[in-house]
Amino acid sequence: MNWLAIICAGAAYWVLGFVWYSLLFGKTWGNELRRYRAQWPTPTKGEMAGNLIGTFVSNFIAVTAIAYILDHSTTPDMNHALRLGVAAGVGLSATALTIAHIWESKPTKVWMIDTSYHLLGCILATVILFSWR
Repeated sequence: MNWLAIICAGAAYWVLGFVWYSLLFGKTWGNELRRYRAQWPTPTKGEMAGNLIGTFVSNFIAVTAIAYILDHSTTPDMNHALRLGVAAGVGLSATALTIAHIWESKPTKVWMIDTSYHLLGCILATVILFSWR
Protein backbone atom coordinates (compact mmCIF):
# COMPACT_ATOMS: atom_id res chain seq x y z
CA MET A 1 0.00 0.00 0.00
CA ASN A 2 1.15 3.53 -0.74
CA TRP A 3 1.38 5.18 2.68
CA LEU A 4 2.07 8.64 1.28
CA ALA A 5 -1.15 8.39 -0.77
CA ILE A 6 -3.01 7.20 2.34
CA ILE A 7 -1.75 10.16 4.38
CA CYS A 8 -2.69 12.60 1.60
CA ALA A 9 -6.14 11.03 1.14
CA GLY A 10 -6.71 11.11 4.90
CA ALA A 11 -5.71 14.77 4.99
CA ALA A 12 -8.02 15.53 2.04
CA TYR A 13 -10.93 13.81 3.81
CA TRP A 14 -10.16 15.85 6.94
CA VAL A 15 -9.95 19.15 5.02
CA LEU A 16 -13.24 18.29 3.32
CA GLY A 17 -14.70 18.07 6.84
CA PHE A 18 -13.46 21.57 7.63
CA VAL A 19 -14.99 22.97 4.45
CA TRP A 20 -18.19 20.96 4.91
CA TYR A 21 -18.85 21.81 8.56
CA SER A 22 -17.63 25.40 8.56
CA LEU A 23 -17.97 27.03 5.17
CA LEU A 24 -20.75 25.05 3.47
CA PHE A 25 -23.12 23.68 6.11
CA GLY A 26 -21.74 24.83 9.47
CA LYS A 27 -24.52 27.28 10.25
CA THR A 28 -27.35 24.92 9.27
CA TRP A 29 -25.72 21.96 11.03
CA GLY A 30 -25.11 23.96 14.21
CA ASN A 31 -28.62 25.44 14.25
CA GLU A 32 -30.21 22.02 13.79
CA LEU A 33 -28.12 20.53 16.59
CA ARG A 34 -28.98 23.42 18.90
CA ARG A 35 -32.64 22.87 18.08
CA TYR A 36 -32.20 19.16 18.83
CA ARG A 37 -30.29 19.84 22.04
CA ALA A 38 -31.44 23.02 23.73
CA GLN A 39 -27.87 23.61 24.91
CA TRP A 40 -25.12 22.87 22.39
CA PRO A 41 -21.91 23.85 24.16
CA THR A 42 -19.08 25.40 22.20
CA PRO A 43 -15.98 23.28 22.74
CA THR A 44 -13.04 24.82 24.55
CA LYS A 45 -9.75 25.26 22.70
CA GLY A 46 -8.39 22.03 24.21
CA GLU A 47 -11.57 20.09 23.42
CA MET A 48 -11.54 21.38 19.85
CA ALA A 49 -7.93 20.28 19.38
CA GLY A 50 -8.81 16.81 20.69
CA ASN A 51 -11.85 16.66 18.41
CA LEU A 52 -9.78 17.63 15.37
CA ILE A 53 -7.05 15.08 16.16
CA GLY A 54 -9.64 12.36 16.76
CA THR A 55 -11.33 13.20 13.48
CA PHE A 56 -8.04 13.05 11.57
CA VAL A 57 -7.17 9.68 13.11
CA SER A 58 -10.64 8.37 12.21
CA ASN A 59 -10.35 9.68 8.64
CA PHE A 60 -6.90 8.07 8.38
CA ILE A 61 -8.26 4.70 9.56
CA ALA A 62 -11.17 4.88 7.09
CA VAL A 63 -8.82 5.75 4.23
CA THR A 64 -6.44 2.94 5.22
CA ALA A 65 -9.36 0.49 5.02
CA ILE A 66 -10.31 1.81 1.58
CA ALA A 67 -6.66 1.51 0.48
CA TYR A 68 -6.58 -2.07 1.73
CA ILE A 69 -9.70 -2.94 -0.25
CA LEU A 70 -8.31 -1.24 -3.36
CA ASP A 71 -4.96 -2.98 -2.91
CA HIS A 72 -6.61 -6.39 -2.68
CA SER A 73 -9.17 -5.95 -5.45
CA THR A 74 -8.95 -6.02 -9.19
CA THR A 75 -10.18 -2.49 -9.73
CA PRO A 76 -9.30 -1.94 -13.39
CA ASP A 77 -10.32 1.68 -13.93
CA MET A 78 -11.56 4.88 -12.31
CA ASN A 79 -15.21 3.97 -12.93
CA HIS A 80 -14.83 0.87 -10.77
CA ALA A 81 -12.85 2.83 -8.18
CA LEU A 82 -15.68 5.39 -7.96
CA ARG A 83 -18.17 2.57 -7.43
CA LEU A 84 -15.98 1.25 -4.62
CA GLY A 85 -15.92 4.72 -3.05
CA VAL A 86 -19.72 4.96 -3.26
CA ALA A 87 -20.05 1.45 -1.81
CA ALA A 88 -17.81 2.40 1.12
CA GLY A 89 -19.62 5.70 1.64
CA VAL A 90 -23.15 4.31 1.46
CA GLY A 91 -22.63 0.73 2.59
CA LEU A 92 -20.45 1.47 5.58
CA SER A 93 -20.44 5.14 6.59
CA ALA A 94 -24.00 6.16 5.73
CA THR A 95 -25.60 3.05 7.20
CA ALA A 96 -23.65 3.37 10.46
CA LEU A 97 -24.60 7.04 10.72
CA THR A 98 -28.22 6.27 9.88
CA ILE A 99 -28.45 3.76 12.73
CA ALA A 100 -26.93 6.27 15.16
CA HIS A 101 -29.22 9.07 13.97
CA ILE A 102 -32.31 6.86 14.26
CA TRP A 103 -31.55 5.93 17.85
CA GLU A 104 -30.48 9.46 18.80
CA SER A 105 -33.50 10.99 17.02
CA LYS A 106 -31.35 13.67 15.43
CA PRO A 107 -32.86 16.00 12.82
CA THR A 108 -33.01 14.85 9.20
CA LYS A 109 -30.92 17.85 8.07
CA VAL A 110 -28.09 16.78 10.38
CA TRP A 111 -28.30 13.23 9.00
CA MET A 112 -28.17 14.54 5.42
CA ILE A 113 -25.17 16.77 6.11
CA ASP A 114 -23.30 14.05 8.02
CA THR A 115 -23.93 11.22 5.57
CA SER A 116 -23.21 13.29 2.47
CA TYR A 117 -19.89 14.41 4.00
CA HIS A 118 -18.80 10.82 4.56
CA LEU A 119 -20.04 9.70 1.16
CA LEU A 120 -18.02 12.42 -0.56
CA GLY A 121 -15.06 11.78 1.76
CA CYS A 122 -14.97 8.11 0.79
CA ILE A 123 -15.25 8.96 -2.90
CA LEU A 124 -12.51 11.61 -2.62
CA ALA A 125 -10.22 9.20 -0.78
CA THR A 126 -10.84 6.47 -3.34
CA VAL A 127 -10.08 8.78 -6.25
CA ILE A 128 -6.82 9.92 -4.64
CA LEU A 129 -5.75 6.38 -3.75
CA PHE A 130 -6.63 4.95 -7.17
CA SER A 131 -4.94 7.82 -9.01
CA TRP A 132 -1.77 7.32 -6.98
CA ARG A 133 -1.41 3.59 -7.77
